[in-house]
Amino acid sequence: MASSITSGLKSADAVIAIGRNRINAVTLIADGTNAANVVVYDNASTASGVVLAKVTAVAGQGTVHVIFENPVTASNGIYADVTGTGAGYIVYYGG
Repeated sequence: MASSITSGLKSADAVIAIGRNRINAVTLIADGTNAANVVVYDNASTASGVVLAKVTAVAGQGTVHVIFENPVTASNGIYADVTGTGAGYIVYYGG
């Protein structure tokens, strides 16, 4: 199995990849005080369309890491939308 590509640590909404791809894992890093979410869409430019993954950290929680044993396929691209004060995320994809 090939290794994943990382989006790098992001703290704002972002296009992660354009075109057909796979999501292998998502890490959400909350500030430990506030709730946070990252929603990953099958879209190459905006936060709309099919939701491929949603990772949530409740208030008081730190890091949440989700690994997909069967990678999630994105047909159009990968776009991540983050909410929560001080939140960051990393999307692991491709491979």
